[in-house]
Amino acid sequence: MKTNLGINDIADFVLLYCFENEISISPLKLQKLLYYIQAWHLVYFDKQLLFEEKPQAWVNGPVYPTIYNRFKGILRYSELNKENTGLSSTTLEDKQQILDLDKEQYEFLDSIFHHYGMMEHDRLVFLTHAELPWSEKRDGLMPFEPSDNEISFETMFNYYNQRMIKNREKKQ
Repeated sequence: MKTNLGINDIADFVLLYCFENEISISPLKLQKLLYYIQAWHLVYFDKQLLFEEKPQAWVNGPVYPTIYNRFKGILRYSELNKENTGLSSTTLEDKQQILDLDKEQYEFLDSIFHHYGMMEHDRLVFLTHAELPWSEKRDGLMPFEPSDNEISFETMFNYYNQRMIKNREKKQ
C-alpha cells in the first residue's frame, strides 16, 4: 500500500477522476473531497496517512493551505476544468501510474467519489460543519473569524472510526 504521497498528486487524481467522470468540482469541493479521502483512509487503512498535510479549520470547513494557494486565483465556487488546473495534457491513467496505489486504495477512492463526489460543495461544507473534527477546532471562534487551527489526524480517525462502528451496529 502506498502512503505519504504528495497532496498535489492526490488532488490531481481527484480532479482528473472528476473530469473524466463528468463530476462537477470547484476549489471548495476539492478541499472537502481531499478531507474525506484522508479521514476515511485513516479508518480503512489502519491509521495510514495518504498524504502528510493536516487540514486547517477555516470558515468554510477543512482546508489544505497547499491546495488553497494552488487555486487561490480561481473563485472557490468556480468550476474547475483541465485548462484552469493545468492538467490539459494529463490523463487519469497517467496519474494512476505515478501514484501506483494498490487495488484496495483505488476501490476505496472510487467509493469516496460515489458517496461524496456527487454532493454539491455547499452540502459538503454543511457536513463538515456538523462533524466534530472541524467544529472542535472552531470552538470559541466567531462564524467568520479566520483560523489556522489544524485538525488532528487522531481526532479524524477517532470520529470517523466511531461512525463506521455505529453504522455496522445498526446493520446487525
